[in-house]
Amino acid sequence: MPRAIDRRRFLQLAAAAPARAALQPSTRAGDSAETVVIVGAGLAGLRAAGILKDAGRPVVVLEARAQPGGRVQTVRSAFDEGLYAEAGAIRISSAHRTVLGLARQHKLTLVPFESSTGASLIAVGGIRARSDEPLDRLSLPLEMRPDERRSTSRALLERYVGDLPADMADPVVSGHSYLSWRAFDRQTWPEWLKGRGASPGAVKLMTIGGDSTELSALYVLRQFALVGQSSRFFKIKGGMDLLPKALAAALGPAVRYQAEVVRLTRETRRIRVDYLEESRPQSVVARDVILTIPFSTLRRIDVQPPFSPAKMRVIKELPYFPATRFMLQARSRFWNASGLNGSARTDRPAEIWDCTYDVSATRGVLGATAGGEAGRLTAEMGDEQCMAFGKDVVAQAFPELPLNFEKGVAYRWSREPWSRGAFAVFRPGQMSAFMPEVSRPEGRVHFAGEHTSSWMGWMEGALESGERAAREVLSASGGV
Repeated sequence: MPRAIDRRRFLQLAAAAPARAALQPSTRAGDSAETVVIVGAGLAGLRAAGILKDAGRPVVVLEARAQPGGRVQTVRSAFDEGLYAEAGAIRISSAHRTVLGLARQHKLTLVPFESSTGASLIAVGGIRARSDEPLDRLSLPLEMRPDERRSTSRALLERYVGDLPADMADPVVSGHSYLSWRAFDRQTWPEWLKGRGASPGAVKLMTIGGDSTELSALYVLRQFALVGQSSRFFKIKGGMDLLPKALAAALGPAVRYQAEVVRLTRETRRIRVDYLEESRPQSVVARDVILTIPFSTLRRIDVQPPFSPAKMRVIKELPYFPATRFMLQARSRFWNASGLNGSARTDRPAEIWDCTYDVSATRGVLGATAGGEAGRLTAEMGDEQCMAFGKDVVAQAFPELPLNFEKGVAYRWSREPWSRGAFAVFRPGQMSAFMPEVSRPEGRVHFAGEHTSSWMGWMEGALESGERAAREVLSASGGV
């Protein structure tokens, strides 16, 4: 992975090699006055490029990494027996029509996200329980009222969420909708549940598996409303990265890898994009630009003249969730022998699942996500300490892991240079203020990526946003 180079370093490299630069034109064969430059070869960028290419527009996709996919990354070489696990996106909802349609189009096989054989677990205070047991039969140390214990986890959530505004379940809404939802944006998710009358134990149960202590209630409720009653989730057999690889293959040489964009110069009729391709200064002139990279990395690109103050504020302040993904190989699938499917949620907090239930092998891989405060802590740890932390987190639900553990991978997204976080999130007060501005174009510069979509943090959000940005470009040029 190339080293990140800031604007000063770019200028130094350009000045240090005048002869070489003189031999390299600012445009390449295939570039033209109608070129659309897309920054980022994640799902948003690839989808936008595909639509524009089909419409006859010349496209150039600049990707800082050596491969496509962005935060859709499948790890294979670290494991044995053909096993693999996801460092990034892990599941697809049955409500995600764009992902499902593209998977079918590219003849990719979808399988359920988790095995239907065996039960899942919840673990609280070091005590484990099967999640299919009624709450009033569980011995979990939860401060709950008797009426809450007679319920189920799902029923508790539906009870305390109550009725939401009808448009909150609509994927396409206006900025006015976000403003009308400001009352939900004033508290964190746990605070909001407490304000609805939930006991401390019920709040813990409804938030188990993830650190939501800093997240806006509106952010969580929006996702709850969008997913709705969907209880079916899928994954791509063979690895989630098969989808971005298929989209990139269709674009061919239009995608330029190890190409880090360092500067945008916006002129009246064109935009100059300066980038480093394998540390060599390059540039391309575009009619339109689509920025699909996270705002956490867009902050490092020099934009002249700067975007509007409102846009610059959102780019500067939008938070990204600090998450670490653990992928732990075990010499046997010991959880199956206990009648378990490998899935668990714990109050560490962490979500755990069997990454490889559908692969024929003796060994297995358990995946786990620890985010929020745990993500910040692990980002500062050495490699051995980080792996020990991950093993300990998973052992809370599966105490047999230490005896069966062989090797593992820890992927710390806040340390990944081209994303600086797992996905965009919002703290109280931010969502209603920021969302009307996040996707708004700045002249001929357009914005896409999961952070600009209602489906934040999902593959669907990235793809949907790429389609929207492509339509914006075509509409502005009379193409639709």
